[in-house]
Amino acid sequence: MGEDKAEPLEGWVLYVTNHFTHLVVEAQAASPRYHLARKLSERGQRLLVYCPIGTHEGNPLRDFVANLRPRKISQGNTTYLFPPLLVTPSSVGTIPTLVFGTLFILLYLWATRLKVSAQYCTTTLVGTVSTVVRKVLGIPLVANYGDPDFARETGLARRAFGFCENLVLGRGNAYAVVYVDENIGKYVRERFGVSRTVFLPNGGYEAGFVPPAKGSEEVRRLVRALDLAGKRPVVYVGQISHTYRLDLLLSVAEETSGHEEIVFVLAGTGAALPSLRAEVAKRRLEERFRFVGAVRYDKVPAYLAAAEVGLQLLPDMCMGTKVLMYMSNRLPVVSVGGWYDRYGEFLRDGENAILLPPKSGDLSRELVALLSDPSRLRRLGEAGWESAKPFTWDRHADVTLSLLREAGQSAGR
Repeated sequence: MGEDKAEPLEGWVLYVTNHFTHLVVEAQAASPRYHLARKLSERGQRLLVYCPIGTHEGNPLRDFVANLRPRKISQGNTTYLFPPLLVTPSSVGTIPTLVFGTLFILLYLWATRLKVSAQYCTTTLVGTVSTVVRKVLGIPLVANYGDPDFARETGLARRAFGFCENLVLGRGNAYAVVYVDENIGKYVRERFGVSRTVFLPNGGYEAGFVPPAKGSEEVRRLVRALDLAGKRPVVYVGQISHTYRLDLLLSVAEETSGHEEIVFVLAGTGAALPSLRAEVAKRRLEERFRFVGAVRYDKVPAYLAAAEVGLQLLPDMCMGTKVLMYMSNRLPVVSVGGWYDRYGEFLRDGENAILLPPKSGDLSRELVALLSDPSRLRRLGEAGWESAKPFTWDRHADVTLSLLREAGQSAGR
């Protein structure tokens, strides 16, 4: 599946997602869900991208006001649909929001008589909406599990997510399940007995993409602007939030005080940025860090070309969008996560990535050793690229369209 170019379905695909953080569609460029939808649309597939929990830019007042009225945005083959919602900073309102979002899309589909051939949901949370649509209207569903909620949530939140999992993945409600991390795939198969699962890691690249050369003028300008000449840059690109173990870098910087050439380039913004910058200043580590703020998606490759190692820093999984991004740019990957010793299928420690537990001492030792071994750096970068090579956005679209077509055929649509 995915070797031949898949044709679009005759009807519409209902694409249910909670990965929508900005009303300006182009601002979604860092989201894998956006790129998959974009590529499906380019193939000629008509998409109704439905966002049942609204838009979330991060400002509570702006989010509240922006979601009060429904919105419909059409771009080519894609229509974005937002129901009217009361969005609050707390997750307390998530359940009533999903209930209302479900009723809204059922009413919309009934009123418009839109011919929908199949559904795709990007997480099990919003997959609850898709499951009800399947039950009521008979529209088959391909589900993406999303991030590992089974490992991250506790207490009432875990029970709520467990309910979502059971609803979406139980009793054959999903024709197939897409997973982004091999440990999520194991969980889905073992916990729910799902037999039709497909690995499609978060992220991808455009076919024919060539990273900027380290000696290019764009990269040289960046090196000068960030004062990286003579340094050994280690880059992190992504959210600077408390979900990620960016705190480890403070200890790593102190533990590698004899290697002042190792500097950390952090590209991104988030709730944890102010406290992280304050702690860097408090510990007098400013010379070891470069905070560059938000970087436009199409400008990220230059930052990766200027670096020697790319970091993933999570408390659990070692996969994620940035791992595929680094690999696609031939940048050696060091991935930190509590599940570091559970990999061996796509991620292979010492072969196409370095996998470590979330401990600063281990990360310090590995960075020093890796940066002192140029041939090992080259091998890791090339092996990572070979691993990422199959996962173009075209491949993602081919596989997804094939699954959606099979799901529609199995339901007689």
